[in-house]
Amino acid sequence: MNEEIFNEQYTAALSARDSIGVKTAAAGIAALVTFILAMISALPTIVNGIVGLIFAVALFLICLNEFSDGIVSAFRLQPSNDSLNAMAVVAAAIHSLYQIFAGQWAQTVSWVIYFSVFCSMLMKFLFVNEILINLNIIKKGKMYEVSAERITLTKRYVEQVCMVNPVVHFPTVFDTSCDGDPSESKSKYFVPIAAGVALLISLITIFIGGFGAFSLSLAALFAIAASFTGETSFVLPYIATQRRLRKLGSILLGYHSIDALKDTENLIVTDTELFPPKRVFIDKFKFRNKMYMTEAIEYTAALLLKSDAPLKKAFMKMVSCPIDRLPPVDEWRYMRNYGISAKIYGDDVLLGNRNLMLSYDISPLSQEAEASMVTKNKNMLYLAVNGEIAAYVLFTYNCDPAMKRAAENVGEDFNLIVETNDCTITETMVQKRYDLQTTKIIVPDAEEVKLITEIRDSIADGNNLPVMITTKNSIGILSSVKQAKNLMSIIDLCILTKQASVGFGLVLTAIALFLAQPYVTGIWLFIFNLLWTLPVAFLAFFGNRKQ
Repeated sequence: MNEEIFNEQYTAALSARDSIGVKTAAAGIAALVTFILAMISALPTIVNGIVGLIFAVALFLICLNEFSDGIVSAFRLQPSNDSLNAMAVVAAAIHSLYQIFAGQWAQTVSWVIYFSVFCSMLMKFLFVNEILINLNIIKKGKMYEVSAERITLTKRYVEQVCMVNPVVHFPTVFDTSCDGDPSESKSKYFVPIAAGVALLISLITIFIGGFGAFSLSLAALFAIAASFTGETSFVLPYIATQRRLRKLGSILLGYHSIDALKDTENLIVTDTELFPPKRVFIDKFKFRNKMYMTEAIEYTAALLLKSDAPLKKAFMKMVSCPIDRLPPVDEWRYMRNYGISAKIYGDDVLLGNRNLMLSYDISPLSQEAEASMVTKNKNMLYLAVNGEIAAYVLFTYNCDPAMKRAAENVGEDFNLIVETNDCTITETMVQKRYDLQTTKIIVPDAEEVKLITEIRDSIADGNNLPVMITTKNSIGILSSVKQAKNLMSIIDLCILTKQASVGFGLVLTAIALFLAQPYVTGIWLFIFNLLWTLPVAFLAFFGNRKQ
């Protein structure tokens, strides 16, 4: 992988983390200092006002990029999580300005707004820190990239597949991870409405208690609107799931990964992943024509190697045939459900099942003799040379228990699309070996294989953006795919919780402002926000645990 690209991304992520770290510290200091001053009842209000205004101006300048973009994006109906925070800091400045000139004691609630900004910046800091960890992991180990690609397998009702390939080009981890946030896309109208309601209610309070009531109402209502759950509703469940997935060897690339994997129901696997070498056993290799004894071994080995069949390693180990001594294979052709035809040293060679032999008018073993051997999950392949049976091999493919558990746990209506050049691996055979109740097996035909190959070639050229990086093969990511799919539901619930807290909070705060304004204190606003953050934290840490 490209060291230069890694260094470029790592430097960008490190710079972003350092910058956000300063903003997080500034917001934290602002919240802490203004909270302490607010708790000192004997302190003149003007002191709270001056300090609050200084922190409001300083915080806005320090977070100028985020806040200016937040305000502009809100007017464009493309609000970010910083939109309400920026408006809330402006409200805190107005509230502090009133305190300076009030000439009488007034409630101080600005510190709650600064705490909201602190929570938002802290989430950004933690998010970027996760990217740095991911970059280091990708650099150190052998990695694979998981791609979710559009593909039309009309007969199968398949429109999108997930596949795993070795990482060739270092992925754009930083930019991809930072791009997109579901809470922003779901706030298109919510942010303007929440801000409008807060401003309208505040304006109404002018007629009840003058500018003092307006400044307090504005700060209190925006302290609710810019809730602690703002950035938390996406980042917290994302980080919690990301850390669990890293233990499974998988790395998410921000919202891009979640959005791409949420509807994925098809995973392409290779036959050697379904039947790894340690689960393949050769029961018998028997010659049928002494004239082709030497050729039978070399030709079978060459064809198995060319087809990359699960049987190849076990066969090569049994016959101890060096790979460099194997003959070249010409005119190789795989026929689904039949086998392979090829030319080797000018000989017409076939390696396949009974149907392949019969289709070439070659007589295999009698049905009774073959049936007596093909029992207890055994398979048989015939090798024919120049129209005569030269040998046959009897072998067993056993399921991988780890794969079986992963396939069963991934959920109902999930399809495994098996890439294979082994005619003994059929949909019925795999379904039977694995005894899968909910997961469907698909073995693509020649036309479908061509489509899959085109996608793999496109990925190898670096034209497709991965949705996940993993140290595992296709089978190893099944648990990761399940958690990534579930994560979208968790995030949706967290965002709904955030929006409910803001809506309910605005109504409750408005009632309190009209009926019992003295009770609208910073502590009350803080506790309200905190209570609504607890469900988000619970969903983040316990809502997507591996089953």
